[in-house]
Amino acid sequence: MHKLKVSVSFSYGKKEIVKNVEFEGKVGEIIAIIGPNGAGKSTLLKCIAGILKPRGIIEYNGIDLTKLKPKERAKIVGYVPQSSYPEFAFTVEEFVELGTYAGKGDVDEAIRRVGLWEKRKEFITNLSGGEYQLTLIARALAQGGDIMLLDEPTSHLDINHTREIMEILQELKKEKLIIAVFHDLNLAINYADEIIVLKNGETAWKGKSKEISEEVIEATYGIKPRIVREDGIVAVLP
Repeated sequence: MHKLKVSVSFSYGKKEIVKNVEFEGKVGEIIAIIGPNGAGKSTLLKCIAGILKPRGIIEYNGIDLTKLKPKERAKIVGYVPQSSYPEFAFTVEEFVELGTYAGKGDVDEAIRRVGLWEKRKEFITNLSGGEYQLTLIARALAQGGDIMLLDEPTSHLDINHTREIMEILQELKKEKLIIAVFHDLNLAINYADEIIVLKNGETAWKGKSKEISEEVIEATYGIKPRIVREDGIVAVLP
């Protein structure tokens, strides 16, 4: 079983940002991390990615990822940051190829899987926001690892690109463990298998996505929501 085990804390100076967050995940799952601003969501993701150095354990198949050099870790973990405007005029092909520095990944296959084959020769500075986000995912795919981390993969995207990216993640989870930070509760609940709710750096709740309650959301966000469940779809209404 390809399993990830996380038990970490992280501080900036004396300020503890992530406090004893523990969870496990395996290939075949999407795990959503949700919570209010400043809850430690992106920090937790960066700890798993190796961008930050936490205290504790991050193991995959018994391998301590915190002990690996960046290049070796990149063979296991791909990281998709929050989308930002590209600074350099790489073509889609050139940009995705950056993901292969840790090994000989399949650039063409990565581009095809996100649906950008016809745009592979275009400059990323000419892409729409959704297309650029797909290029970021393709770059992480080109690394070839079992774990993909995504920080708000659908932020600032229209409904069509949001659906496209979530459907791609659903397909990718067949061969990977997907861990993603979401602001949109409805996306997290309807597309993820498991949810981890963070508040003030701590785990406020974790469990099956569709089992989250109105009480959990109210305690986390300070609003009284209404959860509607119908035909397998869950909607959180304010």
